[in-house]
Amino acid sequence: MSRIFTVDIGNTAAKGTVFDGYSPLATKVVDNDDPDALVSLAREQEADGAVFCSVGGRDEQFGGRLRAELDIPVLQLTNLTPLPFEIVYSTPTTLGVDRIAAAAGVMQRYAGNAFVVDAGTAVTADVVADGKFLGGNISPGLRLRFRSLNAFTAKLPRVRPDGELPEWGHDTETAIRCGAVRGLVAEIAAGYADVKNKYKDIKLVMTGGDADFLKPLLEERGLECSIDHDLVGLGLVSIYNYNR
Repeated sequence: MSRIFTVDIGNTAAKGTVFDGYSPLATKVVDNDDPDALVSLAREQEADGAVFCSVGGRDEQFGGRLRAELDIPVLQLTNLTPLPFEIVYSTPTTLGVDRIAAAAGVMQRYAGNAFVVDAGTAVTADVVADGKFLGGNISPGLRLRFRSLNAFTAKLPRVRPDGELPEWGHDTETAIRCGAVRGLVAEIAAGYADVKNKYKDIKLVMTGGDADFLKPLLEERGLECSIDHDLVGLGLVSIYNYNR
C-alpha cells in the first residue's frame, strides 16, 4: 500500500493527513495561512505521493513547496482534474474543490449515497447519489452567523455557539444562539428530509469543524448522523489513485 499525504486548505484551517491505503495514519491541523507547517508530516510518515485542494489563493505557492521539499509525485485537485464519478452541476468550474473531494470520499466509503454536510466557515450540504454529484446548498457557518448579526446591527452582541440553548431564547444572548444554532440544525434536517424522500437509502454524513457540535442536536430530532472527519482526505486519496 502507498502512503499518500493529503492537504485540505479551508477558509479557517489547513488539515494534513497521511493515509496508508485508505486508512489514516497521522493528522495535523494548522491555521489556513500557514499550510507549509504541514510539510514535515509527510516527511515523518515517509509519504510516497501527495495531493491537495485549496479554497484559498496559495495553491501554486504551496504546490511548489511540496514538490521542492518532498521529491514525490504531487497532484493538485482543480476543477479540471479527471474524476472517477460524474458531476451534475451547471457551473463545474466554480464548484469548490473541497466539495468535489468530499463527494469522492462518499463514493469510496458510502457507496456513492450520502447527504454530505461540511460544517465549517461556510456550510455546504451536497447530494451524492447514484454515483453522481448532484449539487447542493451553501449557507453561512455558525461563527459567520454570529459575527454577521453583531457586525451588521447596531446593538446585537457577539455571541458564542457554546452556552445555554433552550428551545426558545429567554434573553438576547439565548435568542441569538437559538436562532443561529437551531436555525442551522433545522436547515440541515429539512434538506435531509427532502433528499430522503427521493433516495430512500441515503445517509446523513457530516464533516467539518462544527460537525461534532451539531450532531447531538440533529439526533434530538431523531436523525441518524455519521461524523467522518477523514472524508475530504479519503476523497483526495481516491482522486490521486484514479489519476496515477
